[in-house]
Amino acid sequence: MTITYGKIIKIFAVCILLLFIYLRFFYYLDFRNDCHIKIRMSWLEWSNLSIKRALITLKHGAPDDYKKVCEHVRVINPDYACGGFQGGCFYPGADPYEIHVSTSQRTLAWTVGVIVHETCHAIQFQEGRPMNERECYAADDMILKKLVEF
Repeated sequence: MTITYGKIIKIFAVCILLLFIYLRFFYYLDFRNDCHIKIRMSWLEWSNLSIKRALITLKHGAPDDYKKVCEHVRVINPDYACGGFQGGCFYPGADPYEIHVSTSQRTLAWTVGVIVHETCHAIQFQEGRPMNERECYAADDMILKKLVEF
């Protein structure tokens, strides 16, 4: 089997296309703020752009909270989790840098609130503190207030 110049170009084009799809839908990248978050494929939402929009909103509306997400979250799983179709989860026994955020409700502010809430649990776990729902509900409540003011 000989490899022709045309085959090399086709293989290169397919690789570029796959890289574009991966970066567009499955990875959030912000070099300026050193923020790199993998977004898992969702079976309920064919586009992970809701997660990316929520992260961008958080970046501009609440930079301090955005920094916490960037420091404490490496993976966001947008599939249905224990929080149901409107919430999220943090599983302490799994990857301590992964949060689950359901985007099925499709409201941007709600998605931002869930990201902040689950990041709060990730921080609690990473710091060796007990899970405290009250603290995390207060965090997502504050972010929603900040976004309304923004």
